[in-house]
Amino acid sequence: MKPLKIAAVLISFIMVMGFAGCNGEETASGEESKAADATEAVASDNSGAAESKAQESSSSLKFVAKGKEIAIDMDTSSFISDLGDPVSYFEAESCAFQGLDKVYTYSDFVIRTYPDGDRDLVSSVELKSDLVNTAEGAYIGMTEDDIRGLYSSYNIDGDGNSSMTIVDGGTKLSFIFKDGTVESITYTAAE
Repeated sequence: MKPLKIAAVLISFIMVMGFAGCNGEETASGEESKAADATEAVASDNSGAAESKAQESSSSLKFVAKGKEIAIDMDTSSFISDLGDPVSYFEAESCAFQGLDKVYTYSDFVIRTYPDGDRDLVSSVELKSDLVNTAEGAYIGMTEDDIRGLYSSYNIDGDGNSSMTIVDGGTKLSFIFKDGTVESITYTAAE
C-alpha cells in the first residue's frame, strides 16, 4: 500500500509542476500534436537563442528556401510571407519568452520561432525531405563522407555513426544518421 501512496504523490507533483510551467491558451491547425511536441522540444533550445536574439546571425550556416536566406535569430518578417502558406501552423504561449512561440510546417521543412517584443525570430529550422538542402548542398540521404566533404572547412564534431554537428557563429547545424545516411538536418542556436 505504501508504494501506491508514494506513486500517487509523485504523479500529483509532476502534474502540478507541468501546469505551473506554461499556462496559456493555444491555437492550432493541421498537425496539432506533432507541432505541440516540436514546440516543447524547441523550448529547451530557446535558452541559447535568448542570449543572441537581438543579433543578426554571424554564422555562415543558413538555409535557403524560395530564394530567401533563413538564419537562426533572424526576424521572420523578412521572409515568411514569401514562403507561401504552410501545410500547418501552430502557436502557443511561450514558456521562455513573453509572447507566442510559432511553428510553420511546410511540405519539406519546419521553421520554429520565438517572440522578441513585436518580432518573431527563428529558433530552429528542420529539413524533412531530400527535396531541400542546406546552402552548402547537404540533404537527407547523404553519407558521412558526403557531409565531411561539403563541410571540410568547418570543425565537425561526431563520428557519423549516429550524429555530427557543426558550429559556426551562433548557429549549430546537426546531422542525425541512420543506417549510414543522413536522416535529419536541423539548424538551432549554438550553446
